[in-house]
Amino acid sequence: MPESPLWSPGPDHVARAQVTRFIHEINRRHGLALAGYDALWKWSVENLESFWEAVWDFCGVKSESRGERVLADAGEMPGARFFPDARLNFAENLLRSRDNTDAIVFWGEDKVQRRLSHRELHEAHPEWKK
Repeated sequence: MPESPLWSPGPDHVARAQVTRFIHEINRRHGLALAGYDALWKWSVENLESFWEAVWDFCGVKSESRGERVLADAGEMPGARFFPDARLNFAENLLRSRDNTDAIVFWGEDKVQRRLSHRELHEAHPEWKK
């Protein structure tokens, strides 16, 4: 018998979630009516390239070029390659925010926890300013 979850989000939490915004974007873009995470998951595994194109766009990935191919070696899991021709600076994407959202979250095995916001990270390294 399956165990019940320890926690489930309430309707307000679900309505504000990024995944809910993403589902709305998928629905708009593809003329769908996906109604939650399970429907998104099912659609994503049936439409790999469309799903990952939408993820790229929704996340606002910065790149010199996305490339023509979204997916190479799709039949090899693991081994498939997403956006194999893309040219981007990974650090530029990670460091583009300057707000108080988490940039680094550390939880050590010794119970030490530390959070560093994007703002704090940039203040610690002024040479990153553009």
